[in-house]
Amino acid sequence: AAAAAAAASQQQNKNKQQLFGCAATPLNKQKVAVFGAGGYLGACTFGYLQRAAALYGTGLSNQSGSPRLISATSRSSLAMNRVLGKNFVLSYAGEQHVRLTDMTSVEAIAARLSGYGAVVIGTMYSLEERPVTGGTYETSPNQKTIEFYLDEPKGGADSDDDYDTNMDVHCELFENTLEACKVAGVQHVVVIETPQTKPHGDEFLSKLAASGVSCTYIRCQGDLVNFNDHTHYKGIQGDLSIQSTPIKTTTSDDDDVPSPSTTTSAPIYREDVAALVCQSLQSLDWTKSQCLTVTSKGDWDGAVQGVVKGRQDRAWCANSQILANKLAVVAAASAATAE
Repeated sequence: AAAAAAAASQQQNKNKQQLFGCAATPLNKQKVAVFGAGGYLGACTFGYLQRAAALYGTGLSNQSGSPRLISATSRSSLAMNRVLGKNFVLSYAGEQHVRLTDMTSVEAIAARLSGYGAVVIGTMYSLEERPVTGGTYETSPNQKTIEFYLDEPKGGADSDDDYDTNMDVHCELFENTLEACKVAGVQHVVVIETPQTKPHGDEFLSKLAASGVSCTYIRCQGDLVNFNDHTHYKGIQGDLSIQSTPIKTTTSDDDDVPSPSTTTSAPIYREDVAALVCQSLQSLDWTKSQCLTVTSKGDWDGAVQGVVKGRQDRAWCANSQILANKLAVVAAASAATAE
């Protein structure tokens, strides 16, 4: 038993050193954009990326307005900053971090992504009709646009059921974003399958595969819930299991799209998913496309709820090493398969 424990510990330490994402080349800092970060999941993702970018060794940049919020109106900036101020202890994103964009124009989106290495997007967002913010891209007085939130509105925002169920709008947003990523030369796209997507998940995954964009597709099997009074000090709360399936890009063949898992799962915290996005960019090879199926066994026994341990100013998320170890196994298996 002692020998087995020693071997397991040795393998875990080895996994800690196996970084294939941007953290593998920390001096080559990458800029990241988050679409729809006026939504709670998007705002938490932005918050973790902002913290990670401030630390050496993550390979993420905090220069030139990175991370960047891509949204349609200024409402998203206000909503995101409410979440940042509460969940990330008075963090704030100024105007240099925000780009209001005409999401019907591939050229406009691509211009906002120039020089960015990675983006984080959703499949189906919560949608709301809003006036175009003055002095941006309006072409007529009182012009309206569709604001989008990843994955649910927060901080005073709202959603519109008439648009939320309109698949044409969702597909246009998704396809325009992917095309803009190709035009701008984005290296990697992280896609979060949102709860409202589940009846249409394979459709979006097929579009992603056919686009040829290198990607990580995150599919959560359990219901997404919020952790009450969460801050980055509390960190990872769920005992997550992560399974990886390759995605073959540049194809529209449905046989190359991973099938949904039938594994049951406890509810999954949105804050944990946001941290997973941040860690996946650091740990996983950006040249490979894969679907991460995420399940939860419930809260993990060592979860620290409201207690700060150690130098948290040196960590972008408490207990993030848990995710790093799990993704190191995924990355090592992917690398071994490619050899």
